[in-house]
Amino acid sequence: MNSIDLDKKLEIFNNLIVELGSANYTSKELWQRQKEIAENFKAAQFDTTELKEAANQKFQQLINQLKEKENQLEAANEKFCEEAEVLIIQMEQLFARHSDEIPLSKEDFAELRKLSNQAFEYFKLPRWSTKDRRTTAWDKYSNIRNAVKEKEDELYAKAREEKTKQISQSLEITEKLCVVVNACHPSVDINELLNFVNRFHQFLQESNLTELNTSWHLIEKSEDIKYSLRCRTETLNDVRNFINNYRDYLTREHKGQIFANIDALKLDLNKAWETHKEDQQKRQEEWEIKKKERDEKRLEWNKKQHDFLRMLEGRLENQTAYKAKQESYLQSQKEYAARFESRIPQQQDYIKKLVEQVIDLEKKYATAWTDSFKTKVEEWITEKKEKITSVEKDIEVLKAKIADINKKAEELPSKIKELDDSIVEIKSKIDEVKEKLKNDTLLVENNSGELVEAVLEVNKEEVGN
Repeated sequence: MNSIDLDKKLEIFNNLIVELGSANYTSKELWQRQKEIAENFKAAQFDTTELKEAANQKFQQLINQLKEKENQLEAANEKFCEEAEVLIIQMEQLFARHSDEIPLSKEDFAELRKLSNQAFEYFKLPRWSTKDRRTTAWDKYSNIRNAVKEKEDELYAKAREEKTKQISQSLEITEKLCVVVNACHPSVDINELLNFVNRFHQFLQESNLTELNTSWHLIEKSEDIKYSLRCRTETLNDVRNFINNYRDYLTREHKGQIFANIDALKLDLNKAWETHKEDQQKRQEEWEIKKKERDEKRLEWNKKQHDFLRMLEGRLENQTAYKAKQESYLQSQKEYAARFESRIPQQQDYIKKLVEQVIDLEKKYATAWTDSFKTKVEEWITEKKEKITSVEKDIEVLKAKIADINKKAEELPSKIKELDDSIVEIKSKIDEVKEKLKNDTLLVENNSGELVEAVLEVNKEEVGN
């Protein structure tokens, strides 16, 4: 081997030293090559001593360079190992946070996967200081990775189980809601719709799905069941509100299925509303025609009654004037007597009312809850009883005065008696006519009320639409 061949080997050796650490070979292989070059030196032929010394010097420099490079790699590899071990420790620390009460979250598993992937890259490279150190680190890494995978599998198995449960619950809710929605069709009996709503509400209570307090119109205002279309429309609104409040309990597909049923129903429901409004309008027009006919007949009857009333009042005035002429000297006394006699029944009626009030107050006294109210009621009872005594005394005084007047008038002319009877009869007829006119006024008011009620009923129905 000549100096040129040896120089080439030295150049290759130099390149290998430079690339040590980044190439796929170890320093042990370079030292083996160093031994081969040293043997080559012994057999090499040099032209001059200077060439031999230069080559030897270069070879020694390369050996020193290899040692320095080896030291650098050793330090870098130590740092490399420490970095890998730190990642494993971080995985252990993060994994150690979990417990039965506080399990690892999805974010924790994501961080553990990130650390695991980073640590795994260190095991791909032959830069570990010792085989034992790599084996120890790998065992720790493998154990913690397997433990994390086991917990993650448990988490996703639980998530799949919960998802399956949610889909099952969503399907059950959807099926029952679709029954309620379909029952909102105008062709279904309203009582059947009420039955389905009550069943669904009972299902919610049994499933503990009442925490959001979703209201149902047919349950809270069952008296509105007479407004069939309004109840159907309100129930569809209740279904929409339920879906909005419990959207986390329903899958997107099931929500779409329910809304599709609602959309399919709306056309028939809108037609039913239009028919209903037309019927209400027709009923109102028919009612107004009948009312007009009744008003015309009533006006005619009312005119005749007023004419008859004026005739009776004229007769009463004439009879009263004629009676006054016949009473002459007893007129003043008789007026007193008549006035006193008319007061007695009034006072007696008044006594009856007072007695009834006393009885009512005694009942209130017996059921009073507070002493203050009892005292007040007791005062009222005493006041009423004193009033009764006072009225009774007043009646006795009136009777005494009447007896005195009757004593003065030994007999009353029979004609005056006939006039009295006639006057009473005329007054009775007058009262009868007035009562009829009064009842006619009430009838008119009631008829007006019926119109208002009919309009309100239409409005109530339209509120729900």
